[in-house]
Amino acid sequence: MKRLIVCLICLYAISAFALPIEGAQPSRMMHPENHNNGVFSLTSTNFGNEEDMHYLHSQKLLYMSTSWISGKRYRRDPLGRLLYWVTYPPSSINNQMITGDDPLWTDDLVMVQDTLTTVGFEGDIELYELLPAYNGLLYANPDTQDLYGVYNTQDRVLKSIMGSPAPLPFDPLGSTNFCFSIPQAGSFDTPGFITDSAYYYDYCPFGTLGDRDFGSSSSRSTHYPLGLAVHQESYSWNLQNHDKMLIMKHTVYNTNELDAIRDLAISHFVDADLGPSSGGTEIAPDDVSGYVKGPGYEFAYSRDFDGDNGLSPTYIGSKLIIPDFTDYGLRHAWFWKVGDGPDDRDARNFQTYNPRTPNEKYWLATGRNPNSNKFLLMRLEDPGIMDYEQPVPNDTRFLNTLHGALPGTPAYDQTDDQGNYVYRLDLEPQESISYYTVLFVGESLAELKSRSLQIEAFMAGGMQIDPDPALTCIPYLMPIEYQEPDTFNLIWHSYTDPDRFEVRYKAQDAPDTEWNMIILPGSARAYSLSGMAAETWYQIKIGSVYYSPAEVYLESETKLINLSHVSIGDEQIVPLSQIRNYPNPFSGKTKIEYELKESAAASLEIYNIRGQKVRSFNEAAHSPGIHNLTWDGRDDGGKACASGVYYLRLQAGKQLTQRKMLLVK
Repeated sequence: MKRLIVCLICLYAISAFALPIEGAQPSRMMHPENHNNGVFSLTSTNFGNEEDMHYLHSQKLLYMSTSWISGKRYRRDPLGRLLYWVTYPPSSINNQMITGDDPLWTDDLVMVQDTLTTVGFEGDIELYELLPAYNGLLYANPDTQDLYGVYNTQDRVLKSIMGSPAPLPFDPLGSTNFCFSIPQAGSFDTPGFITDSAYYYDYCPFGTLGDRDFGSSSSRSTHYPLGLAVHQESYSWNLQNHDKMLIMKHTVYNTNELDAIRDLAISHFVDADLGPSSGGTEIAPDDVSGYVKGPGYEFAYSRDFDGDNGLSPTYIGSKLIIPDFTDYGLRHAWFWKVGDGPDDRDARNFQTYNPRTPNEKYWLATGRNPNSNKFLLMRLEDPGIMDYEQPVPNDTRFLNTLHGALPGTPAYDQTDDQGNYVYRLDLEPQESISYYTVLFVGESLAELKSRSLQIEAFMAGGMQIDPDPALTCIPYLMPIEYQEPDTFNLIWHSYTDPDRFEVRYKAQDAPDTEWNMIILPGSARAYSLSGMAAETWYQIKIGSVYYSPAEVYLESETKLINLSHVSIGDEQIVPLSQIRNYPNPFSGKTKIEYELKESAAASLEIYNIRGQKVRSFNEAAHSPGIHNLTWDGRDDGGKACASGVYYLRLQAGKQLTQRKMLLVK
């Protein structure tokens, strides 16, 4: 009988801030969160990105996806007065601006309006302009250091299972501390089984002045904020027919008191790297991207061009939906190769051609091509061509975009019976708009099309889950509780009852042939493992077995625990110590930096993804503070380790800290 194995494995998640920020300590970094529903795993962040998506345990799909939000804002002087061009259109020679109370002002002068784009991730020049409230830039402000010390560790992505724990209600206009991810008692109303809540801004909500961007090339760009506060919720499910999609709801607030954001454009930027999970950076150059038009479709996608002889069969798709406006909006999609990304590094520069903006990102977001040698349409305007795919593979990125009517077009001034503009997309002062981006997977274009129709119907129905008992469900193992003197209490979730559950456990260092198995009925949702050895680290997981029609085995995440420690998940940080390494990923050497809060005997060990120890560093008494060492990618015998995921485990006293890293060659 054929056995289909789908393993829910914690896969490595690349932090967008693997490289150190000068002067910053590990506790001052932004906080990513692993999101794993059993079919795919990725990293959710509180700076607007989804990173390092893997399908099952074998194929990488995504390097980065993120929102680009574009719009127009009137420019004001430091006193808040509107500015006007003395000469229009302006140029590098004639660019004088005056306020409305200037003697030179006349009522026919044109107000200065900037076309701006805020990006969660830029691509080629590595810009991050959507940042959490408590980021490394804020730390430099002495007026907010006390707040930073209190809230930095809590301003992170909050993971909720079935709505618990609940975050604080998002109130970007009336808050004083701007930390909404503090867990609250009880649960909240969310359609997702797993829900990640994140909060970020394109300006400093505390009034800190200065450029608002991070990244290796941030000094090459000047970011002018639109005044956006964003609440992002990421939803996924572990139930068949729902487990191959990640739906992200973005609620965007215009925090300006006076100015609307005009001619808004919402874009989904996707940089897909498709290939075997162990393939490293060389998997990217043979990717291709495409677009499918039509009702129920309207999605962009990427795939590996040759499928790597069956190792990379999975496509990744991107949908963009603005409720109550999607049917009125204008859609476009572009692709370009690495190094050719659009430029908005000086968005207030002067141009003499139309449209008069140097912001190439806004051009693309609103369907206009600033450079036909670099940017190519994926959503072709020919009404007879519904499917298109780029003909030549390369390291491709794409932009899936949706916007309203543009000035100068007949639709721009069309109104309804109440005088409301029908086709414009504006965001009034202190108002909000919600939109959805969807990442979904399939093993063919036909499967992507079918899944796109399912997603549209699912969202139109309010994302209500009504599971058919015949559907399979990947078990979700909750954090394991310890009961004295020698018992682990296991609780798991499953939408449906399989034919049986299997509780599997073994000592961490034991070979895979030594898994112990306890068989339970399909109605079970809890079990207590007793008689566990006090000093032994155990691996524990839950399996579900279905017979419909073939035998299907589905497996939860594997937890690592012992009787003296809490269970270790993806990136759990315990209070006594913190650890990080950079660069990450790395190809030769990586610097490991760890911080101890108090004196403790500390040892560092490195394990491979199978749980086998490959390198040990000597145990010694360490004083409080930051300590450093370097790993050269070799095991204890001096042999070079293979490419793949490795775990740093820092034992400090009786507490353990774990972090993932990726070795690529």
